[in-house]
Amino acid sequence: MFFATPLISAALMMLTSVAALPQPEAGGLMGRQSSCPSGSYQYNQTACVACPAGNTCNGGSDTPQPCDTGLYQPNTGSTSCMQTQPGFFTNQRGSTTPFACPAGSYQPYSRQAFCYGAPKGRFQQQSGKSFLCATCCGWAAMDTNNVNPVNCTGSTPYAWPNSGDGCISSPTSCTRAATCAQAADGTCPGETIRG
Repeated sequence: MFFATPLISAALMMLTSVAALPQPEAGGLMGRQSSCPSGSYQYNQTACVACPAGNTCNGGSDTPQPCDTGLYQPNTGSTSCMQTQPGFFTNQRGSTTPFACPAGSYQPYSRQAFCYGAPKGRFQQQSGKSFLCATCCGWAAMDTNNVNPVNCTGSTPYAWPNSGDGCISSPTSCTRAATCAQAADGTCPGETIRG
């Protein structure tokens, strides 16, 4: 025969009270997170996941936000994007790395989605640059997006500095340059054009 003692009665009452509490929905503790830390997002409404590279996450969203054009983010778990520097660009949202402006082009500004082509009379032999070089005396750049200036020879051996008109037969008062190439560090042989 079983007799309830005051201690057993109290324990039974406590178990009954706990059973009457609301129980978690399906999924238990894996149910929807109320908030995720900055640099992460709520994946499938169940877990906080580090923000993927190329995106930012403020912690209160279930969708990473891609970095806009002109911005990038190489790291995971980020809350902000980085600006491209002069000479570089990103032309797609969600970029993880900036792209260098190719030879024949330049970009003098930061946070850009494109590069400018070298106009006539200017050239750029190297990639990732924020400036252009003007042609030297006796050299010309007759097209756009010029990588290398043309050495004027033959019946048209002359050209003014910054010449986009091409080589000419009339003598010029400038002293002809033997070469017109950039140094390894990008230094122009003549005038440097910025902006």
